[in-house]
Amino acid sequence: MGSHHGRPPLLIRPRLSRRLALFAILTHGLALCAVLTLPLDLLRPPLLLLVGASGLYVGYVQVLRRAPWSIRTALWRPDGTWLLTLGSGAERQATLSPSTFLSLPLVVLNFRSGRLRRHALPLFADALDPDQMRRLRQRLRMDGDDRDQAPAGAQDRTLLSRLGRRLNRLN
Repeated sequence: MGSHHGRPPLLIRPRLSRRLALFAILTHGLALCAVLTLPLDLLRPPLLLLVGASGLYVGYVQVLRRAPWSIRTALWRPDGTWLLTLGSGAERQATLSPSTFLSLPLVVLNFRSGRLRRHALPLFADALDPDQMRRLRQRLRMDGDDRDQAPAGAQDRTLLSRLGRRLNRLN
């Protein structure tokens, strides 16, 4: 396990991602098509409204990042904590959640700030410079599991294996 000491802060300032926009349009468009083909006459209009509202929300919050609660920048400090700057200018201290997803074309950073607040930052490969994306992936793989959290990619593990590890720690 690596140490956070001696590592410089990593500032993530994502730009507009065409891949994220295309993904949001495609998934919500397919959902609209699926609702239109369902034989639910009375439920069709509310379902269409819900899918359309979801598409607008994702476009406003995640793709364009115009909402006051959208993440504008994320700073990974040397001590392993994160400082999130929101669209409103507010700054929030956060920790990286074990549900963070890491793959080659997509990284989804899930944060916890406080007891109930959650934030997500989806990053397709075109949202960051290639060098910055590489450094983020590398640091997540090396340092993402230093705290009492599961490493990136742990979402594939079952609940029983996590419980088994915790029981082994207690023994």
